[in-house]
Parts: sequence; structure tokens; C-alpha cells
Amino acid sequence: HIFLFKLFKPKQVSLRVLLWKNFKQTNLSLKPPTFGLNFTDDPKFKNKDFMLLCGFEKFDRFFVRIDILERLFIHIIKSNTEKIKEVKIVPEMLNLLGCSKENFIKLVKCMDYQSFIKENEVFIKYVPKKTPKKNKRKNIIDNPFSVLNQLNIK
Repeated sequence: HIFLFKLFKPKQVSLRVLLWKNFKQTNLSLKPPTFGLNFTDDPKFKNKDFMLLCGFEKFDRFFVRIDILERLFIHIIKSNTEKIKEVKIVPEMLNLLGCSKENFIKLVKCMDYQSFIKENEVFIKYVPKKTPKKNKRKNIIDNPFSVLNQLNIK
């Protein structure tokens, strides 16, 4: 993603939506979410490409405005000054997104965070999923440059 804050203003989003609908000539009934909405799990917003055009990133069934995600991650980074890698969920995070604590926990799970309770408070911790390493060797037969191996250049 390239994040340009000024492109998320209502007039710019409306212009992008108009141009997108004109170009695609489909989904003309789609409307952007209400301006000021930061988080939604409304099932009427299904088109991931359209929502991305409106400035929302998809996480499972949730959509979150990209600029709000940036603010959330800045808040998480700043609150983790002790390098414990545990971040306490505070009301400011929930207010920033405008969602319930349950939805917030489901959302951060989609972003590879684990939630846990410690001293009657809810904390999150980043635990990235380990992906197996892929074999980098490609099939030489399908390679269009494999004929170069047959050249005798000295």
C-alpha cells in the first residue's frame, strides 16, 4: 500500500468511487461507508476491492480504515516502551476504532496477535505465524530461458 493521508478525505474518496464505477461499469449500486466510520463488520460491505478503494483494509469479516490502522499501530508501539512485547488493551484503542472489546480481540487475532488475561486486564502480544520455507528451485523445463543452456558460446 501507498498511504497518502489526503487521499482519504471525503471528496477524494467520492471522486475515486465515481471514477471506479465509471471504469468498471459494474456494481453501480455500491456506496462507500459513512464518512467518519473507522471500523465495520456490516455484511453489506462485501467487495474487498471497492472497500480498499474507499480506504478500508479487510481482516476476515472486518474492515478498518487504513489511516486508523496506522494510528492504532503507533499507539501499540508507543505503549510498549518496556520491550515486554505485551500490550494492555486500553479504552483509547477501542475508541479509536469504534468497536467493542470482543470485536477488537477478534480483529487483532487476524493480525497475528494473541490475547490473554493477566491481572484482570486484557493484553495482546504479537506472535507471527511461521510459514514453511518454499523450495526456491523452479522447474527448468517451463522456463523460457532454458534454451540458453543449449548454446555453445565460448
